[in-house]
Order: sequence, then structure tokens, then C-alpha cells
Amino acid sequence: MVLVTGAAGHVGSALVRELLSEGVKVRTLVLPDEELSGLNGLDVEIVQGNILDRDALRSAMQGIDVVYHLAGIVSILPGRNDLMRMVNVVGTASVARVARESSVRRMVYVSSIHALARPPRGTPIDESVPFDPHSAAGEYDQTKAEASLAVLAEVERGLDAVLLCPTGIIGPFDFRFTSALANQLRAWMKPGWHVTVNGQFDFVDVRDVGRAMILAGRFGRRGETYIVSGERISVGRLFALVRRFAEAPGRHKGGAILVPFGLAMLAAELATIHAKLWKCPVQFTRYSLETLVSNSLIDGTKARRDLGYQPRPMADTVRDTVGWLREQAAAVPSRRAGAIRARVPDRGPSRSRPRPRVAVVTGASSGIGAATATRLGSLGYRVVLVARREDRLQELAAEIRRAGGAADVVAVDLSDPSGIRAVYDHVTGIGEGLDVLVNSAGFGWYGYASDMPVQTVGQMVAVNSSALAQLIVLFLPQMRARGRGCIINVSSIVGSFASPWSALYSATKSFADTFTRALYRELRGTGVSVCAVRPGPVLTEFYQTVSRLSEGRSIPVERFTRPETVVNAIVSLLRKPRPAVYVPRAFAVLPWLELSLGWLFDRMASLLLRRQASVA
Repeated sequence: MVLVTGAAGHVGSALVRELLSEGVKVRTLVLPDEELSGLNGLDVEIVQGNILDRDALRSAMQGIDVVYHLAGIVSILPGRNDLMRMVNVVGTASVARVARESSVRRMVYVSSIHALARPPRGTPIDESVPFDPHSAAGEYDQTKAEASLAVLAEVERGLDAVLLCPTGIIGPFDFRFTSALANQLRAWMKPGWHVTVNGQFDFVDVRDVGRAMILAGRFGRRGETYIVSGERISVGRLFALVRRFAEAPGRHKGGAILVPFGLAMLAAELATIHAKLWKCPVQFTRYSLETLVSNSLIDGTKARRDLGYQPRPMADTVRDTVGWLREQAAAVPSRRAGAIRARVPDRGPSRSRPRPRVAVVTGASSGIGAATATRLGSLGYRVVLVARREDRLQELAAEIRRAGGAADVVAVDLSDPSGIRAVYDHVTGIGEGLDVLVNSAGFGWYGYASDMPVQTVGQMVAVNSSALAQLIVLFLPQMRARGRGCIINVSSIVGSFASPWSALYSATKSFADTFTRALYRELRGTGVSVCAVRPGPVLTEFYQTVSRLSEGRSIPVERFTRPETVVNAIVSLLRKPRPAVYVPRAFAVLPWLELSLGWLFDRMASLLLRRQASVA
């Protein structure tokens, strides 16, 4: 038996029909109350669930040999679409992970030709072109690229998966009429004059995509990508084919009016504004028009050679599509809808379970990290405690649980990349993603930089800077996909004020401050915030560790802030995100002192250091 997600959509309907024609038993995963006209009358098992619900995925994948993952959201509108990002990226990552954990034989994922990087015009696009979220022309392209990379990441962990990148999909079985191209074909079928633009693209029959998926499930090589192409055809030629098959013999009313591309782009901008204001579908946008003039020199040799894939002529596709659209127009609406939910099993009343909020706290074995973890546990977060000392973490986890909270222990060394990956894998195994990341891990060294051991230099940069950046980059796509999340980096006042005798530590904190500020600006308006808390001296084990690593030298500090004060600032950032807060607030003058009196500190530093060296 195979599982098909997104089975009621355009490609899903075609795939299911191809599978049934070969006698394959099909289980479909559909949303509760989803419109299922594409499955009407088909002998399939229908299971309700959501690809964002891993429990539903595990249940749906029981006894499954191959998973065909098609579920997703398509949008040609510009701008951010958090729901599309959530479904396309996080949902695909969940399907791939559960497929690996469920030991399915193979997963076939339908990506998109637009998920690949965009080489210059005239350069053939083949499978050597990588997935690139940064060269995407639109939000949809970016989500498909990120999702494809997520599938490939699961392949590295043992999943057997094959990825397909179809070109522009056209053909019958779009029962919901959600495709802008299908609606355009319907419009062209009507007599009269129609506006067109000069452009071309590679279009493929939806039935050929379904056939390619079956072939990929049988013959595709693990971890490989296959481009599923059809025929490169101009807009004018496509229009002519539609009118040829749509018009009655002897009747030739109307035709195509070719408009300048610049005028079409202006109309696209107005159509987009209209669609956003009135919440209505849009036929064409700047993105769709740019696609028609983009590089469409696509090489599908690999799929033909390795899979035995053979696309049909585009004339056949247009003929069948026009005929199918006529049938749908003539069908009685009530009959088209049908009693299509009769085979959905009765699973009783739906009960939505609250998803626990998840927070990761690094450096949680002591000090600010431990105090932050305790507070977040009391606020209802499931806290993932990260540090090297497992005994300390277990004690803290037990304390949080006794207080009625939930805590997990991940004892790893963050200076090792495998430790960072272990944190990410643990969190993604919990559920939908991460809500809060508190980067509190770090250590310092006090003395002349020339006296610092080289090994200490590498470890400090790895823990204070590299681990912080890697954890953020790993978790940020999930947060962006869900449209919410908060990252708090525990910095220091010395990040704003270059501090002699702790030069490298000061530099790592300056990195954290700059990285935080840049991300705060980059993510503004996305629902995700990145903030920094900059405490002065805090009464923790930090200073004992510094003294031990610095051969007994101690940092001259007269007044300490308690960790709980820093935790209060962290909680305030969760409630009201800001780029940075100082603890105590009086230290907020330090950047201004550095800016206005830095020249004086430059001259006095050597005298103060010689005095401090004599004391040490």
C-alpha cells in the first residue's frame, strides 16, 4: 500500500488515478472537511489528518511501502505567506522525518523546477543546478527550495527519498480549478478576443508527472533529483492549440491580442493589488509574467534515461484538457461534488490538543542559563536544557518537574558541531518546532591576549559565537515558517565597550550584539524576533571559571547583579521584543561613552593594565 498526501489536489488526483490503473492500493491523507471532488468515485482509503501533526502522520504511515508527498500550498502572489511556508517547509520536513522513523521503503517528494537556482538565459537547467532558496523569484519558490533541502537532510540521516522537479503543470483533473493556468485555458476556450503576451515556458502534462512519480518510486536512485519536463512552447502556440480544440468546425471568432510586456507588467501590479484588497483569485502577477520570459531551456534527459520517463506531445495534453474542461462545464454541480466523504472512517469527535511551547536554553547547568530555564518551566514551557554537565542538568530537570513543569536534558559540548546538531534533532523530534531559544552558553578568559592558549581561543569562538550562530540558523527557518518565535542572546556590556584583558571575550560578545541587531532588522514584521540582553557582572560561576582558566587572575568587580534580575529582562523581551536591553539599565550609557570618550580610554588603558598586571 502507498500513501498519497495532497491526493485531492491537481497532481494528487492524477497520481491516484495512475496508481489505481496499475492495481496499487492507495491510502490518502486529507484535511478534515477538505473538498474531495478529485477523489469522487475512486477506490481509495481516506484518512483524515494534517501533515503538521506527527501523530497523524505516524498513524497514516503504518503498513505503508511508499509515501508520495504532494500536500502543499501554491501561490503566485508576492510577499510573505506564513501559512504556505508552514505547510510547504515545516510540513514537508515532518513528513520526511516520520517517513524515516516509520521505515517506509521510499518517499517521493514533488518539488518544483522553480526551487532550483536560476542560471543565465541560454544555460540549460539540469539536475546539476542546486536547490537555492536565495535565488527564488517568489515566496513559493523559496518554500519549495527550503523543503527540498529539508528532505535531503533526512536522506543524510537514512531516509530513502527521491525528489522530482516538474516544470509548468497543465492537464485535466484540476477539479477545484485552483490553477491559474487551468483558469486561463478555460478563458481562452470562450469565443472572442483575448489578451496575451510574448513568452514561452516548458509545460508538462499532469498525468506524466503522476507517471514519473510512480517510476521514481520504482527506479529512482536514493537522494537523487529528477527534472520532469514536457515541451517548451510559446504562449502564442499554446493559445492556438486551445482555440483549435475548443472551436466548433467553421467557427473562427476572435483571436489573440499581443500586448507589450511592460503594459502587461503594469496590469499585473494592478491585478495583484485588486486580489489583495478584495481577497479574490488572481490570474497573473509579476511573478507569473517573469516566468514566461525567464530561462526555460530545461534538460529532462536524466529522468528519461534513468526512469524510462516519456512525456506525451503537448497537443495531446491540450486536446484532453479542453475536452475535460468541457465535460466539467456540462456536469451538474451537485453530481460533481457527490457523496465523496462516505468512506472517511468515523474517528469520533475531533479534539484539538494544545501544543506545548518549547524553549531551548543553552548553558543551563548554572548561572543565568539555569535561572532562565527554571523561570520558563514555571511559565509553562517545555524546557530543553543544554550544557556539558549532565549531572547538573538532571538535577535541574528534576527540580523543574517537581514544580509541575516539563524539562528535557541534552548533555552535549556546543564547541562540537555534532552537539549542535543533536540539540536540533531533539527539538524537531518533539513536535512542530521551537518557540524560544535562549543562547546563554559561553565562557571568558582574563589577561593579555598574548598569554591566552591557542586552544582556548578556538573553544571560546566555537562556544560564544559559532554555536550561537549555528543554532539560530538551524531553528530560524522553522520559526519563520510558523510566523512566530523569539531568540534571545545573552551578551554582555563588554560587547558594547571594548574591554582590555578580555579582548577575545569582548569580541565574541560584540559579534553576538551585531548579529542580533542585524537579524532583528531582517526579521521585523515576520513574527520572529531576535533580541540581546547585555548584563554587567552577574553573581554566577562564570568568574570562578574565568579565574581557573586564567591561571588565578580574577576580574576586578565590586558589585554584582543577581541572575534573577537578568532573567526578568529575558522574560520582558519575550513579552515585548526589543533589539537589546542592558542589566542594569544604567549601563546603556556605555556605547555613548565609547563613542565620545573612546580616545581617552585608548590612552589610559595601558596604564590601567600595567597596574592590574602588577596586582595580579
